[in-house]
Amino acid sequence: MIKFTLLFIIVLLQSITFGQKQANVWYFGNGAGLDFNDNCLTKVLTDGAINGFEGCATIADKNSGQVLIYTNSANVWDRNHNLMPNGNLITNGSTITQVTIVQKPGFDSIYYIVTSEVQGFSGQGYRFHQVDMSLNGGLGGLTFKDSILYLSPVTEKIIPVQHSNGTDIWLLGHQYNSNQFLSFLLNSNGINTSPVISAIGKIHSDNSTADAVGELKASPNSSKLAVVTLVNPNIELFDFDNSTGIVSNLITLPENGGYNSQGNPSGLYGLSFSPDNSKLYASQWLSPSAGVSAKIIQYDLSSNDSASIQQSRVNIFSSATKNLYSLKLAPDRKIYVAQNQSSSFLGVINDPDSSGLGCNYVDQGIYLNGKFSSWGLNNLMEYDSYCALASNYAQQQTYDVKFFPNPFSLQTVLETTYPLHNAELRIYNLSGQLVTAIKNINSQTIRLNRGELPSGIYIAKLTAHSKTIATHKIVIIDN
Repeated sequence: MIKFTLLFIIVLLQSITFGQKQANVWYFGNGAGLDFNDNCLTKVLTDGAINGFEGCATIADKNSGQVLIYTNSANVWDRNHNLMPNGNLITNGSTITQVTIVQKPGFDSIYYIVTSEVQGFSGQGYRFHQVDMSLNGGLGGLTFKDSILYLSPVTEKIIPVQHSNGTDIWLLGHQYNSNQFLSFLLNSNGINTSPVISAIGKIHSDNSTADAVGELKASPNSSKLAVVTLVNPNIELFDFDNSTGIVSNLITLPENGGYNSQGNPSGLYGLSFSPDNSKLYASQWLSPSAGVSAKIIQYDLSSNDSASIQQSRVNIFSSATKNLYSLKLAPDRKIYVAQNQSSSFLGVINDPDSSGLGCNYVDQGIYLNGKFSSWGLNNLMEYDSYCALASNYAQQQTYDVKFFPNPFSLQTVLETTYPLHNAELRIYNLSGQLVTAIKNINSQTIRLNRGELPSGIYIAKLTAHSKTIATHKIVIIDN
């Protein structure tokens, strides 16, 4: 058998996480923040200049994890927490559900901040603002603002999604008074302002205009989208083709919540997929007038069947005293939950790949040292990260495992003397995306078929008893 030492694993993990540190620092709320750069040990920050009532975004250097810029749509700050020159963005920006920051493909120093408008009526539409990090001694500066991406009315939803080519990015939004999704392609030429339009799902509209509020999220592997609206009930789940930008195959998940004939809103606000793409989580507001508690809901998506997904619904937490807002998948593979201003905590879903209460939600999961989150967290691209693995290995012994043959063309076999019960073998590509998984393993011999995977290098991760047993490089070749 082959022994994989701690040193080999850490070197390997460092090589595959290179370039994936853009979401390693968050600023939100009243100057609160989180830093995941130290092997994903969560460090609480209190030095932010932000006043982020709702949607916020922070982007770090993709290699070092050092903060570059952060924003609440109204303003943009540099890494020293100073307002950038001409750094005022859109009016009332701090009250918008989502804002995002993306790096221009092929450019080291160019970033776009993409903003929306307040509840579909404030008139800004989707806009993009360019930051050049080579300006002001490396602190960055705005080279233009308020370039129109799409005219009003639009919802408060805007997210980045990885293109199938691994380089380009889709910027996804949704019209207001319409059922149309908008997919804008960002590549080395910039942002294409002529979107791919998909007319599908419910119309986002109501008399109060609050139906523009609520998160849009993509799964880490970019194959699924989920969307909620604040007033009209139901969660909507879709397939997303990240080659074409097309949204399709609606599955409706009924969530009546506090919605009733008196006009109480559904209160649906936050969304997040689990890192292995198998679970969907949603948050719902407290609605005392409708007798509805705030809650976090989980759905199991693994069947991809509408009835089965609906039947899998689990209420993993309820509160009659606080509100629950944005849900955000972090680099440590946990989902963080924003809470109302009276709380100095974030909730944490510690094991989001696990079913039901096994996901291990802790309501007072992270103390923010007297700061608070309010509604929003860090709206960057969510992906399955490796950074938690290196810290896990500091507590582990070296285990004996064997893959044979390796390299292989059709099938390889993993053998281990470690006792396995309900174990899981996950296979990742070198971009950190989960490409296949074998679950509920109770045998010490595991057969892994190539299936439709292309030739190349992959990372195999074996987990059991809530810990990582082995991580190994495997190589697939053509005959």
